[in-house]
Amino acid sequence: MKYRGEIDGLRALAVVPVILFHAGLPTFSGGFIGVDVFFVISGYLISTIIINELDAGNFSILRFYERRARRILPALFTVMLVSVPFAWFWLMPRDLEGFADSMVAVTFFVSNFLFWLESGYFETTAELKPLLHTWSLAVEEQYYIFFPLLMMLFNPLGKRVVFYSLVVLFAISFAVSQWGIYNSPSATFFLLPARGWELLLGVFAAMYLRKKPGRPRDLKADLLSGTGLLLITVPIFLYDETTPFPGAYALPPAVGTALIILFARSGTLANQILGTKPLVWIGLVSYSAYLWHQPVFAFYKHRFGTPSFDQNVLWLIALSILLAVISFRLVERPFRRTASLRKLCLSMATCFLLIAGATTAFLTAVHEDFRSIPSFKWALENATPEMVSFIEREDVKIECATTEDDIGLEYCPFGAAGKEPTIVLWGDSLAGAMLYGVDQFARENGLSGMVYISDGCPPVLGLRNTALATCTEETHATVLERILALGTIDTVLITGNLWNTAGNRGAQIDGQQATKELIRPKFDLAAAALRQSGAQVVYIEQGPVFKIPVVEHEIQGLRNGHTTPQTIPRTRYLEPAHITRDLADAFDLYIETTDFYCNDTVCPSVDDSGNMIIYDRNHLTKNYSLRFAKMIFPLLDLTD
Repeated sequence: MKYRGEIDGLRALAVVPVILFHAGLPTFSGGFIGVDVFFVISGYLISTIIINELDAGNFSILRFYERRARRILPALFTVMLVSVPFAWFWLMPRDLEGFADSMVAVTFFVSNFLFWLESGYFETTAELKPLLHTWSLAVEEQYYIFFPLLMMLFNPLGKRVVFYSLVVLFAISFAVSQWGIYNSPSATFFLLPARGWELLLGVFAAMYLRKKPGRPRDLKADLLSGTGLLLITVPIFLYDETTPFPGAYALPPAVGTALIILFARSGTLANQILGTKPLVWIGLVSYSAYLWHQPVFAFYKHRFGTPSFDQNVLWLIALSILLAVISFRLVERPFRRTASLRKLCLSMATCFLLIAGATTAFLTAVHEDFRSIPSFKWALENATPEMVSFIEREDVKIECATTEDDIGLEYCPFGAAGKEPTIVLWGDSLAGAMLYGVDQFARENGLSGMVYISDGCPPVLGLRNTALATCTEETHATVLERILALGTIDTVLITGNLWNTAGNRGAQIDGQQATKELIRPKFDLAAAALRQSGAQVVYIEQGPVFKIPVVEHEIQGLRNGHTTPQTIPRTRYLEPAHITRDLADAFDLYIETTDFYCNDTVCPSVDDSGNMIIYDRNHLTKNYSLRFAKMIFPLLDLTD
């Protein structure tokens, strides 16, 4: 296959925006589209090799997989093994367990499934996962498994059959992608069925060039390749995490990449730009740069905190590039070009055993002996007992014994024993965080109630969270039926993370994206039914959401000698408040919580005495759960 320097320049145009996006530079808010550029390039290069060898009659599936192993595994396993000591010494137990899980998933090229099930790509905590970026490698490797087999199956039937079969697969994949961004956005982002069309676009480019090799430069080639550059670069600056992606929004960078592959011929402006030595050089080390940057960024944030990261981000980018150059010269290139198959197999087997050993050690430590983990030992000696309790997974909410897993519901009584329930607490995990205080206050005042909690599923009738299989249209309809069946309830307390639900692509009501306009009639319906049963309906406003889990931020501060807690400006906290305040008249009482969480200017994560108010990003600590209950109950006039 003839070398094309502009393809390496195109790789640079892919990897640099990804790195700058992960670095948190706001100008490059759409830098994640670099992955889509990689997908199209990969589809083009791999299919070119396969098509050429099939036409020559010398294609070998084993030789193909050997080439993929030489290209992918040595540098990947090197990054994973170098990450191991940093994970052991710097990660807290929960993060260490997550890292161990990701090591297993990466090794078997299923990390895209793991990260899909854990959370979304754009979640704030996702940036702290050292191996998050390997999801795209998993997508490519899964593609490499199936595509050669399909080509071997269809090729004997003729090129037209091959082409139209791939067109059908392309159409199906694109339709899945477009449907999925509104119905299952997280799965759509991470999984091959919704990404395969981008790789197939590269295949079509390879087929076209096979049939019509590139001609000398002409005006058409200049215009089309220049358009390709624009289609790639513009989304880097216009897209952000709110862009429904991939779907149709992935077409510009994907089509732009295909146009460059097809028309950036020698002499065109696009060829001259992408063929410059700096871009070609970056392109040559782009795979290693892609591998190294996320672990460098994530481990630094774990150890030194996000504020320090923001101050040193340019140095960390430079470190990532330096590691990429070293990795390229000492690992990637030697294994690809000169290492014997025997050496490759022995080296990869050794790496596999080392990774398996590290993973086993990490999981054993997490589940059997927290105190052997260096970061936890440090926390025991230096952090407050409250911080240590959260690290040890002492949950702030009471664990209900009764659960219905198919609809993600847990429920149980709270308060004074032996009395009929008169209060209901109904909500998502925010209600779960309130439960400790509500239970304590109810016990002290002779009150009894029931709690119904569905994590990740705010209490709206008919709501479906497409990222959470247990949050279905039936979840809260079931809760309402249970409340009405009790027959003794005079007060229903409702709370949930509605500020994040309204406008969230993963939240749907009656098949449409959830909005406050769709939420309103559902609240009216629930409130009317509850009032008819004799209950007053109270909505409790949610609290602030912090960028970094508070306990992690506080421990980082202790480690690094700074004790500045996270704060959120009061005005920013109030920006989304209209979502529920505009619905306030649907309830008998709407409790605003701004003054509980905030002073005149900011909403702190830690109070003046050093007590955490929130323990993760948005859930109350036990201490503040009780204070919160003492603020709420007098407003309800239940203690007389």
